[in-house]
Amino acid sequence: MAEANIKAVRWLEFSHFVIDCYPGFIAPMLPFITAKIGIEMAAAMLIISMANISSYLLQPVFGYFADRCQKRFFIFWGIIIASVFIPLMSVAQSFAALSAAIILGEIGVGFFHPQATSFVPIFCKNPEQERFHMGFFLSMGSVAYGVGALVATKIYDVFGEQMLIATSIFGIITAFSMFVFVPKISCEQKEEKKRIHFGEGIKAILSHKIVLTLVFASIVKSIIVSSYTLIMPFYWKNIGLSAFKIGIISCIFLATSTLGMLAAHKIEKLIGSRNTFYFSFVTSFITALATIVLLKVNLYLAIFMYGLLGFLIFITQPVNVVMSQKLLPEYKSLISGFVGGFTWGIVGVMLPVIAFVTEKTDILTTLAFVSAIPLIFCYWVKNIPLKPIEQGEFSCEKNGV
Repeated sequence: MAEANIKAVRWLEFSHFVIDCYPGFIAPMLPFITAKIGIEMAAAMLIISMANISSYLLQPVFGYFADRCQKRFFIFWGIIIASVFIPLMSVAQSFAALSAAIILGEIGVGFFHPQATSFVPIFCKNPEQERFHMGFFLSMGSVAYGVGALVATKIYDVFGEQMLIATSIFGIITAFSMFVFVPKISCEQKEEKKRIHFGEGIKAILSHKIVLTLVFASIVKSIIVSSYTLIMPFYWKNIGLSAFKIGIISCIFLATSTLGMLAAHKIEKLIGSRNTFYFSFVTSFITALATIVLLKVNLYLAIFMYGLLGFLIFITQPVNVVMSQKLLPEYKSLISGFVGGFTWGIVGVMLPVIAFVTEKTDILTTLAFVSAIPLIFCYWVKNIPLKPIEQGEFSCEKNGV
C-alpha cells in the first residue's frame, strides 16, 4: 500500500477539475455549433452517443489495465488528449470534424477517470478520510462541468468560438505537473495487481448482486443527468436564451450537484446507505416533474427546481463509488470504470433514441417520461445494504458467488 499522501490526493482532485472542464464545453455549445454546421439535434445526440461509446463504455477496459499497471500513464495522457481535442470542436466545419474532436476528447476523459479514482483511496490513510476525499474528488468533476460551461459560453459571446482552442494550455500544464505531485506506486503493489484477470473482474461484478444493483443505480442517475444537461440546452436556445445564459443555467445544475456529492457522506451517516438511494431517487422524480411544469409558469422557479434536481440526483454518486470499491477492493479501477464510466456509455447508446422520440413529440414530454425512471428503480434499491460497509464485507464469497 502506498503511503498516505494528501498532497497527491489534492492534486488528483484539482486535475479532475481541470480535465472535466473540457467536456463541460460540449452541452451548452452544441446547439450553437450544430446550428452553424447545419445539423439537427438527433445528429448531435448521435455524436454524443458515439463519444460515450468510445469513452465511457471502454472505461472498464481502461480500468482493467490501470489495475494491472498502477502507473500514471492514463492520468497524464487522459488530460493531454481531452484538453487538446475537445476545444477543437469550436472550429469544426463538418459533421465528421465535430465528431472527431468530441470523440477523441472524450476518449481522453475515459483514460483519466478509472486510474485517478482508484488512486484516491490509495493515498488516503483511513476509511473516514477516504470517504471525504472521494466525495470531494467526485464533486470537483461537477464543479468543472459548470465552470467549463461558463468559460466556453463567455468566450463564445465575447471572443468567438475559435478562442476556445487557447484553453488547451491549462490542461497541458496540469498534466505535466503530475510528475511533481503524484508519486509512483510501490513495486510490491504493482506485482500484486499484475495477477488481475479482466474476465474474472467482469464476472465478479456481474455476479455480485449488490454491485450489480449499484451499477444499475448509476445508470439511472446517468439517464437523468444526460437527458437534462444535454437536451435541455436545446429548449433554452429555442426560447431565445443566449449562450452565456445557457451556460449559467448549466453551471447552476452542476454547482448544486457538487453540493449534493459533498453532502452525501453526512446524509449517508444520518439515514443509512439504502435510504440515501431511496431519498435521492424519489425526490429527483418529484423535482424533475416540478421543473417541467414550472417552465410553463415561471422560468426562474423552474431554474431553481432544475438546480435542486442536480443536488438530489448526485447524492448517491460518492456512496455508490465507495461502496462498490469496498465490495470488490481488488478491482478498484475496474469497478470505478463501471459505475463512473460504463454506465454513462450505456446511456450514450440510448441518447439517439431519446433524441428521436423528442423530435417526434417535444422536449418536455420526453423529459417527463424519463423522469419516472428513478421512481421505478426504487423497487431494486432494497438490495443495497442499509448501513455503510467496511472493506471486503459482502465479498463475492459471502455473496454466494
